[in-house]
Amino acid sequence: MYRPVLLMLIFSLTIKSCLPPCENQPVGFLPSIPVNMLELNSEYDDYNTSAIVQGSFMPLCFSSKRNTGGADFEIVYEPMIIKADETTGEITVLNDYSEWPEYQQEFGVLRNALDKINTDGNELGPYYMLNPTPNKYFYEFLFMYASNETDNYQIGFTYNTTDYYFYDGQEIGFLNSSYDDLYPCFNSDFSLMYFCSNRDNDVFNIYSVQLEKYIDQIIDEFINTESLVISMEETLSGAYNDMCPYLYGNMMIFASDRPGGEGGYDLYYSFYQDEEWSEAANFGSRINSPYDEYRPIIINEGIDMNWDMLIFSSDRPGGKGGFDLYFVGIDTQTGML
Repeated sequence: MYRPVLLMLIFSLTIKSCLPPCENQPVGFLPSIPVNMLELNSEYDDYNTSAIVQGSFMPLCFSSKRNTGGADFEIVYEPMIIKADETTGEITVLNDYSEWPEYQQEFGVLRNALDKINTDGNELGPYYMLNPTPNKYFYEFLFMYASNETDNYQIGFTYNTTDYYFYDGQEIGFLNSSYDDLYPCFNSDFSLMYFCSNRDNDVFNIYSVQLEKYIDQIIDEFINTESLVISMEETLSGAYNDMCPYLYGNMMIFASDRPGGEGGYDLYYSFYQDEEWSEAANFGSRINSPYDEYRPIIINEGIDMNWDMLIFSSDRPGGKGGFDLYFVGIDTQTGML
């Protein structure tokens, strides 16, 4: 059943770069105010995105109620293209394969993974990774998520060993509890996993777990490890809900309903320095709103040479309906715009 695969996050680079096929892509400028990703959104709730970078092409997986008529969340796959206007540098995102048709088949196999993990319950918080030296004939993926099919949210995974075959989704035993456990992610060297859970204090906090195996043995660890020491990240957690952790280099971003924000859930950031996390800072009113901002991720899109792309979901007015996906530029060295 198990075949080791060496996996890493393509988009976890901290140095701005442009991966093929975007060598000739015009330099663009990410917006300082969030922009609705209209072509990716629907009239239903769309949030919890995950992506990898293949130059200006980015295969997105995110949670949506579009396939259930607004009833339950399933994880869906949509192709995203980033374009920069040659004259103004304005960046837009499109739901399109036209310029990179070869990716339609190569990344379309992700729908086979989704067939294995979507259930009659809700699936949230996708986080997937790509083998950096892929098989000559197909890409290899590790896909993580959370499902409440059996009552509480439990973190699970699937992976493929041919271009089309994915194993049935199964739980990551050492992460899960009898409470809700969601939003797994790795640090930059894959020695730690972070996630959020309401296992303490009746609110969601951010937790970490030290892994015992190297990344090329991660599937074996997921399958065979019964328990590991799980610790609450005290600096990032508190009496309110702190959720959806995501790491980019030494920067963590997450959503919280702690007081002092713009209202509802806001997006916050923290830096790992001198072996500890800094006090979380609010991104401020340029990104946050009086409504809910949720599940942020950062993408090294390779077009804007100064900023990285922050993608998040919000139910602010002006979208297509419910939660929509938005993007904006940030400086990942300082957290500022």
